Amino acid sequence: MACAFTWLPATHAFANNALTSHPSAYIALHADDPINWHLWGPEAIQLAQEQQKPLFISSGYFACHWCHVMHQENYKDGLVAELLNQHFISVKIDRELLPDLDDYLLNRLRAATGAAGWPLHGILTPEGHLFSGFVYQPRDTLLQTLLLLNQWWREDAEHIRTLSRPATQANEALMSRHTLLESLNGQLPDLLDTFEGGINQTQKFPHSPLLLSLLKKGAEDLDEWLEITLEQMQQEHLRDHVHQGFFRYTVDPNWQEPHFEKMLYDNAQLAELFFIAGQRFQRDDFIVTANETLAYVERELFSPITGLAKSSQSAIDEQGIDGGRYIWSRTQLAETLTAEQFAIANQAWQLDGPAPFETGWLPKPIAAPEWPAIREALAHRPAITDDKQLLSWNGLLIRSYLHGFLASENPTYYHRMISLADRLQQLLQLPQPPRALNNQGQLVEYATLEDFAYTISALDDMAYYLDDDYWLEQAKTLRARAQQLFFINSQWHTSTQALLPGQSRYFDLIDLATPSSTAIMRCAEPQIAYSNDFQPWQYASYLRYRCD
Repeated sequence: MACAFTWLPATHAFANNALTSHPSAYIALHADDPINWHLWGPEAIQLAQEQQKPLFISSGYFACHWCHVMHQENYKDGLVAELLNQHFISVKIDRELLPDLDDYLLNRLRAATGAAGWPLHGILTPEGHLFSGFVYQPRDTLLQTLLLLNQWWREDAEHIRTLSRPATQANEALMSRHTLLESLNGQLPDLLDTFEGGINQTQKFPHSPLLLSLLKKGAEDLDEWLEITLEQMQQEHLRDHVHQGFFRYTVDPNWQEPHFEKMLYDNAQLAELFFIAGQRFQRDDFIVTANETLAYVERELFSPITGLAKSSQSAIDEQGIDGGRYIWSRTQLAETLTAEQFAIANQAWQLDGPAPFETGWLPKPIAAPEWPAIREALAHRPAITDDKQLLSWNGLLIRSYLHGFLASENPTYYHRMISLADRLQQLLQLPQPPRALNNQGQLVEYATLEDFAYTISALDDMAYYLDDDYWLEQAKTLRARAQQLFFINSQWHTSTQALLPGQSRYFDLIDLATPSSTAIMRCAEPQIAYSNDFQPWQYASYLRYRCD
């Protein structure tokens, strides 16, 4: 789908006017804060050096519940603003637009403290070296933290500079893919939750890159665990049974209490996963789940203006209530459903007993003919959607449509796949390829390695499964462009906009919620370069993406 483009530069002169007009809904959210936020760029670093103040970088994203809590509790507060404005150069970033910077800060904080998340805060010297960081903090704790950081900086800035300079990174260690496979096989017995499915963790994430890689691996001894995992994800509360689609994760190990944001990258990968698993295990219910997941994307995330899918939906509703779109009180159910429907729901969900959530019940399917009508009656609450459209996550979506077409020969999936592939090619071949578009077609920030990698992978699969050399040639063209932009000094770099010392990468990237970009770009390499804290399951995509 063609549309006119206008370019929004990656950096602006600071001031909240720039935030007001910013295409990121997360950044625009902070335009009315009393804090003198700056946008990321060399201007912010220069200002910190001129004024000899630490950089305070705050990173989050629109769908993040605790980012909204931090915003209301802290960034609207006058005392917090006074401390930040007087003693720091404050920078607000959308982690989805600047994943390279966010990953760098996240990894440094995790290495130092053992934990990290969002909202993420990094405190850096004016030269750009991280010396402190934290995630969500209540107002009083944050005030104390800022006072201590300011005192520490004023009294001992040179010592902080010395301590914050990172040590020379260890030499890379190399491993063959065969050795990686052996290491993964050795780790899996202790890793997998054979009762509830998924990985043995206190919180349950879908870990789609691992599941997709294990499906490709085709090990029959994992079939039972794979089926249990897929069944739990589709039957329990990782899945939204009313509006369809999947939440990002559950905060408990039994898939019962979701963290309510919804991300395009999860839904794209899970649709692909359920299509492939449905064919592998001859499970029609898996195919239905995949179809309904793509239907959710089409209905709630797809933009007819740009021809791309939007990035996410917020955990909070229009009243700022976490999970407010999804949880129903007994009174609300009685007011919304017919008397007959309410009687069925009352019995199935035990509405006369204590509510499992603070504000009510999260609907699950009911084994009754009335369930479709009940679901339809509950499906009309609006969502708060982040309308920026990230190229990389749409690249993952191409694969969903491809495997949907292979599973069903649905022509709609075929046409959507072709349209998305053409669209992303067009954008990535621009002189300055963007990271994202907003819903008015404006180009935002600069493309990263993953924008190219996920699109290249999708085009490679289209060429293979459709037996069409056209897509193979398009993938080769994009691969050459990516090499030109990101292969620097014999290393793959994730961004052309790295501004901090040490932000460049030495090791191959691990899988996170999405697959490793270097697993795709180095698919023909016989070895991988891994770090000291090597965990085989985090490298599973290196077994999935092979082009040698």
